[in-house]
Amino acid sequence: MPRTLSEEDIAEFREQLCAAASRLFAQRGTDGVTMRALAEIMGISPMKPYHYFRDKEEILAAAMERAFNRFVAALEAAENTAAPALERANARRQAYVAFALAEPDCYRVMFELPHPDTAKYPGLQAAMDRARAVTRRGMDALIASGLIEGDPVVLGNVFWCALHGAVSAYIAGKLDSREQLEAILDISMKSLREGLKPAAR
Repeated sequence: MPRTLSEEDIAEFREQLCAAASRLFAQRGTDGVTMRALAEIMGISPMKPYHYFRDKEEILAAAMERAFNRFVAALEAAENTAAPALERANARRQAYVAFALAEPDCYRVMFELPHPDTAKYPGLQAAMDRARAVTRRGMDALIASGLIEGDPVVLGNVFWCALHGAVSAYIAGKLDSREQLEAILDISMKSLREGLKPAAR
């Protein structure tokens, strides 16, 4: 007689499947992943994933939601301090880099793959909104401290593009060392802050 699965059993399997899916999506892209391939790498029957997810898109959305929530938890932990805005910004940067290098599959799934329609996946939308909120708080704090000025949403994207570009280059093996990555980020972040200083009045 089949064993009745508890909520913990179901959550554990979904976690395992999302972790495996993240590896495959990161390696092969969305078109290169099938339900059968996921089942094969997990050593389960081809039909088992369908007991937990409707289709590949739902697995992708769940893998992205998992990745964003893990990523944001790391950033939130780094900013949970009463330190000045610039120190918190540096702590978030270090947490960002540490997460990306420790979990490159999650990082690629979040930022290199097309997102499913988030209207169909409110959990993914909530996780993405949580990530944007961290960035917005950081920009608001830097602006309030008089270190930069401008639209906080635009500024958040500017800083993220600089950070993401360098981190992605490192993950792809295009930089010589971790030290080079940190040097590039030091220069990039400092240059952006200098260029975005409020004009003298």
